[in-house]
Amino acid sequence: MNPWLPCRILLYSYRRKKAVAALRLWFAPGVGTRQLLLLRGRGGEVFQVAGTVSKVATREGYSRVELQIPWGAALSLAAWAKKAVRENGATVLHTYVARIKGAALPPLKLLYEGYVALYGTFIRKVLDVPAGVYFLEIRLGGASLLVPAKYYRHERQDKKGGDAGAFQLPIDVFRTLAEWGLHEPGSDYDYIYVKIWRPEPQLGKAVEASAL
Repeated sequence: MNPWLPCRILLYSYRRKKAVAALRLWFAPGVGTRQLLLLRGRGGEVFQVAGTVSKVATREGYSRVELQIPWGAALSLAAWAKKAVRENGATVLHTYVARIKGAALPPLKLLYEGYVALYGTFIRKVLDVPAGVYFLEIRLGGASLLVPAKYYRHERQDKKGGDAGAFQLPIDVFRTLAEWGLHEPGSDYDYIYVKIWRPEPQLGKAVEASAL
């Protein structure tokens, strides 16, 4: 597996201009460390941008990480994506997916592979696993997108009975899927092909191994 990660790029065009790349990782890099980002656009082009970790928030099974990137590089990314930068405002790009160069994947076990129903920010699938955070691998424009997502399981409330299960996609991931043309906002549902992975107990530890 050679996946990419959802990435949200924010350009804050106020008195002090600042650009940030935000993504979800399975480990927590130290604040202030330098990381090399690879950013891939819908056309397959790849850009290399150096950033400094400015914020890390640890969640269940993953970390939300922000890297400050050069303002000029962010302007170039916005221009390449044909997005106008708001003057004295914030501009958000969901047109790129990312890798951190040199970061190795955590140990993963495949639980399911096949088509699932995507309805808004929910992927509906019943699995014989407890609630928690799992990784979804979604094919996106010729790339594999690896997404940490919370799985919920409960009893059905209709006449059919039995169990119901669903993954909650982060809203930024949903916007990336829409930007890349995988899902049409407002549509009833789409069927998408996914692999569902369970992180092994070593999740959360940075592993020195081959790059993504």
